[in-house]
Amino acid sequence: MRVRMAMKLRLMFPGSPKSENGQALALVAVTMAGLLGIAALGVDLGYLYVAKNQLQNVADGSALAGARVLGNLYQNMTPAEQDGFVCSHDLTCADSIRSQADSVAHTNIAAALQMALRDVDILIGQWDSDGHYFTETDTFPDAVQVIARRDDVYNGPVTTFFARILGVDASSVSAVAVAALTGQGTAEPGDIELPIGISRWFFDEHPNGGYCDEDIQFYPTGDPASCAGWTSWTYGSNDNTLRDILDEELESPETIADKTIFNFTGGTLSENTFDALLSLFQEKGYDTKADGETPSYWYGDDPDPQGPVPLDADPWPTDLVELWEYDSQGNHVLDHDGNWVQLTYPDGTLRYMHAWETTVPVYDRGDCSNPNQEILIVGFADVLMKDVYNAPDKLVRGIVSCDLVDEFASRGGGGDYGVKGSIPGLVW
Repeated sequence: MRVRMAMKLRLMFPGSPKSENGQALALVAVTMAGLLGIAALGVDLGYLYVAKNQLQNVADGSALAGARVLGNLYQNMTPAEQDGFVCSHDLTCADSIRSQADSVAHTNIAAALQMALRDVDILIGQWDSDGHYFTETDTFPDAVQVIARRDDVYNGPVTTFFARILGVDASSVSAVAVAALTGQGTAEPGDIELPIGISRWFFDEHPNGGYCDEDIQFYPTGDPASCAGWTSWTYGSNDNTLRDILDEELESPETIADKTIFNFTGGTLSENTFDALLSLFQEKGYDTKADGETPSYWYGDDPDPQGPVPLDADPWPTDLVELWEYDSQGNHVLDHDGNWVQLTYPDGTLRYMHAWETTVPVYDRGDCSNPNQEILIVGFADVLMKDVYNAPDKLVRGIVSCDLVDEFASRGGGGDYGVKGSIPGLVW
């Protein structure tokens, strides 16, 4: 029986043990070839992945370097110069940006090759923080976009190791980065001069659809036109502390958007505190005459026989009357000898307009109610202070400015409230 069964099995499966071993070896060979092919492909893919990361580092560093050139340019401009700045009108603007970006690229390698950038791959423009997109423009640019590439267009594609067996000798790789001057995110100790903050609502929900060049009333806070409040920064929240700040006896602390919390105080401030605010406004806001001399002011309704009051008078009289009279256009004044004096800088900026340009914090509040608690600071705004009146008015008024870059070396990363940091950050 067993013999017959064995014969039947041989008839059904005629192969020999030797032929079965040969089939197994062939199967192993094919499998090993496939595995080696996959491993080889993995080596090439890994190498391309490393090259991609290296290119991204090149693009990031070059974009940051180019945008920092923009920040430096703005730091050396007046607000009026910033407002009308066009990069193509400055002979060094675009060239300096592209030169610095390419210089950084040359200090890096990607896939064993020292990198270089094409001028057309270094774009200058504006970054839209709401829509998160870049637009190429040379009018008030605040961003630089860089494309770093290893392809047939520039620097050559990356050579493969094993994929060439499959007919793939090289592969193209590229990376894109955008660095921008974004909303100021930090203020160094002493940078904040005025102990007043603006509610976030003023920027997010302004009824006119935008906050640029809009009037804002800082006090009284109960007025519908007001959307701001007094802050004693991180010091004790009371009238005396505010007066110490206004007398410049206390310095503002380092302030970081979305991290620092300030004390805000409501209620009615004393006349002594308003006197201190008026004095600070006069100290910071009054300009020199066109001839560089310090302007003088007089007591009472008419020039007092005691003579003029110097700008740095201490204490500052509260019943001063300006010696000058403005013409209807506001750009000439009549001096005490009856002569009209042109009051402009060489760039056309008006002199002696009794205005104080300063930066104030923006606090995280969804309405314009009187703040009277600890509140998170979310950014910074640039304000042109115009009016300070003591009793009985007790009124503080200013204009919120937009699209200005901080004159100091400050970082971005804060909310978009009109003033940008001069040190860029990566946004794409």
